[in-house]
Amino acid sequence: MALVLSNTSQNDFKLIVDVNLVGVPVTVVTPEGTAVSNLKQEDFQVYENGNLQEVALFGKESDQPLRLCLLFDSSISIVTELKTQQEAAIEFLQSILRPADRTSIFQVSEEVNELVRFGSRLEKINSVIRSIKPRGGTSLYDAVFLASESLSSARGRKVIVIISDGTDTTSQVQLRDCLKVAQNSEAVVYALVVQPIKSEPGRNLAGEHAMIFLTEKTGGKFFKVSSPGSLHSSFINIRDELRTQYYLGYYPKQRGVRGEFRKIEIRVSNPTYKIRAREGYYASTK
Repeated sequence: MALVLSNTSQNDFKLIVDVNLVGVPVTVVTPEGTAVSNLKQEDFQVYENGNLQEVALFGKESDQPLRLCLLFDSSISIVTELKTQQEAAIEFLQSILRPADRTSIFQVSEEVNELVRFGSRLEKINSVIRSIKPRGGTSLYDAVFLASESLSSARGRKVIVIISDGTDTTSQVQLRDCLKVAQNSEAVVYALVVQPIKSEPGRNLAGEHAMIFLTEKTGGKFFKVSSPGSLHSSFINIRDELRTQYYLGYYPKQRGVRGEFRKIEIRVSNPTYKIRAREGYYASTK
């Protein structure tokens, strides 16, 4: 299911549910990493399972209301970094949110608690973020799974931002499970991986690799955070990217068998540009 959006004024959005349309948020950058924000519909080609599709919907992601899930790892493993992360996240939200946007805040420890569900009052959201206290282990995959599920029925562009060291210790679901739900919800995942241990021999590199895998498969981005400065610059990078993304929608020419993975490939007219978009989705009976 996708949502076709018409923007009639800054704060007036009309959304039409279309169960057949496949939507793909797309980021395009130069080889140097600079965002490309001036492309037109005719600059894009969309392929599903190798077959060229007709683009039925094209627009800038910034024209759509934002549905953002912030996942805070509050486990003991990053206790020394938590306050810095909280203040940086508050600054990020203040810079990106508009009146039509909504934010959910998840606290991730052994349990996953949704502290705010698609709220819009920054004062309340900021207070909740500052109230998060460190405790226990980390059910990070469970948190991504639950956030993706909540975004599946949400309206607008969908983003998950993870602030964690990437280590999962107590989840009930596997990495592949949360990836599947994230891809089907159209969520773009960004991971800010905090490195309280700077040397590689002492870090859980498997957790970092899992976050790289998750972000690449959903069209998002992975950031290594080794200092307060790199944390702030990572948030700025995400903010700027969210303002320059594209949204492509198409009606598949061939319907997939239920549960079949349908691979999506996006191409642009300039072959030197780099493209990030979700890898695909799992066909349903819709």
